Amino acid sequence: MDENPKIEEKPETKSDLINTNVALILAENKLLKDALDASKILVEDLTKKLKQATDFIEEDSKSRLITEIVPMTNVPESILALQTVEELEKVKKVLDHAKAPTFVSGTPIVSSDKSPEAKLNSMFDEYASKTWRRGK
Repeated sequence: MDENPKIEEKPETKSDLINTNVALILAENKLLKDALDASKILVEDLTKKLKQATDFIEEDSKSRLITEIVPMTNVPESILALQTVEELEKVKKVLDHAKAPTFVSGTPIVSSDKSPEAKLNSMFDEYASKTWRRGK
């Protein structure tokens, strides 16, 4: 004798099994689409934050380079602000190597404040004054 009574199971038809599988696949598909949409939103948000961070770093680098370059040259800050970070780095490297000559003590060697034209004019004036005196 069998102590466990047999439960009669209704045999599932193939179409019921297929319908169940299709329903499970559609539910999983919806879950995957929702996860994909959430991931797309996250990627867009992170891309915006990355762009903001990159812009901030670039502006910070530009302002740092401009403050280092301005004392070494007489180019206005507004002109320097138009340059890219790479161009400003090149300008700074050139200016770092193109320092004014100094004595061994570190004192800068400074010629007169006259421009080349002013020097020529003063030399001409000096020559002319000597020549005109002799002619008198």
